[in-house]
Amino acid sequence: MWLIFVLFFLPLTAHGYDRIVSLSPQITESIYLLGAEESLIGITDLCKRPPEAMIKEKVGTPLRPDVEKIVSMRPDMVLGTREGNSPLIMARLERLGMKGHYFDRPKTLKDLVDNFLTLSKIIGKEKKGKRIAEITLEALPKTIKNKDYRVLWQVGAAPLIVASNNSFANDIIRLAGGKNVVESELPYPRINAEEVILKAPHIIVLMDMGYDVRTESERWKKYLGDVQFVIMDAYSVGSPTPVSFVDAVNRLAGVFRGGETGFAQ
Repeated sequence: MWLIFVLFFLPLTAHGYDRIVSLSPQITESIYLLGAEESLIGITDLCKRPPEAMIKEKVGTPLRPDVEKIVSMRPDMVLGTREGNSPLIMARLERLGMKGHYFDRPKTLKDLVDNFLTLSKIIGKEKKGKRIAEITLEALPKTIKNKDYRVLWQVGAAPLIVASNNSFANDIIRLAGGKNVVESELPYPRINAEEVILKAPHIIVLMDMGYDVRTESERWKKYLGDVQFVIMDAYSVGSPTPVSFVDAVNRLAGVFRGGETGFAQ
C-alpha cells in the first residue's frame, strides 16, 4: 500500500474534460488515482472505490445505466468497458450525441497499463499517468528465483470455478513467481474437487466475492492438508488499477517468501 502514499504526492495537471460519467468501477478508481475526480459527475452503483467516490451521483448499474439521466447530466465524456457495458446502451448513447470511449478488458498487466495510459491521455493527465505506471512497474518483484509454488486461484464455489493459465489472474500468479495448476483454453473453467486434489496446489487464492472463504478453506484443508491460503479482494481481478494489480502480485510473492496470508488490503 506504500504505492498509494507515493502516488498521492505526484503533481497534478489540468484535465481534458469537465463533466465525465464513468460506467466502470475500474475507471472510476483510476480517475481518482489520476487526480481528476473533480471532473467526475456520475458513476454506477457498483463504483465503491475509493470510498469517497460513493458521494458522486449514481446513474444505475454498468449493465443497465439510466440513459435518460446520463443525457440530462450533459456529460462531455462517457467512459466504459466493452465487456462490462451493454453494446446496445453504448450505441444508444452515441446516437444521442454522447461522446464516449470504451475500453477492452485487459488480459495481462501490459493491457491494463495500456488502458490506464489511454485513460490518462483522454482526461488530460498523461504526464501523471506515465509516472504512476513507471512507479507501479518498478514495484514489481525484481527477481523470481523459481516457479515451484503451485497455485490454484478459486473464483467461484458452487459450481467450482477457477482461473486458468489463460486468465487475467494468471498474470498475477506468473509475476509473483508461481505456477498456475490449471491449464485450459477457457479463462475461467469449471472443475471438480477431485481435479484439485490431483493437482495438489501449495497455495489456494480465495476471493471475497459470492462465497464464504472460511468455509472453502476448511473444505480444502480436509482434502489437501497443509495447503496455504491467500484471500484477495475481488477488485484485484475484477476491477483492477495498475496499483491494485501490483499490490496483489507483491502480496502473493510475499506469501511465497514466507509472509502472512489473509485478506489483501
